Amino acid sequence: MTDEQVSQAVGCHPGTVARFRKRYTEDGLAAIHRRKADRVYERKLDGRAEAHLIALACSDPPEGYSRWSLHLLAEHLVALNEIDVKSISHETVRQVLKKHDCTLTDQPRG
Repeated sequence: MTDEQVSQAVGCHPGTVARFRKRYTEDGLAAIHRRKADRVYERKLDGRAEAHLIALACSDPPEGYSRWSLHLLAEHLVALNEIDVKSISHETVRQVLKKHDCTLTDQPRG
């Protein structure tokens, strides 16, 4: 089968098929197993800090802002000394809110 035929059969891009074929010739069956992450990241927010972040995201934004942003939430959480680190990434905030199915859109609060 060609890469195009295989990609249509499994529902992926032909480039993906070509990359896996190349990895299979180099690594054998190990090519189909996902590699483990090279680094282990320590959690910056525990359950209490996550709960505080969610409550903060559901509250009214600070004076001069129409709504919370990920960067603003990260800065505000650090300023409140709710966590033991000097800063957190807006990506960390995004992941916590996504995990708990929270959004920052203009929806009714509560």
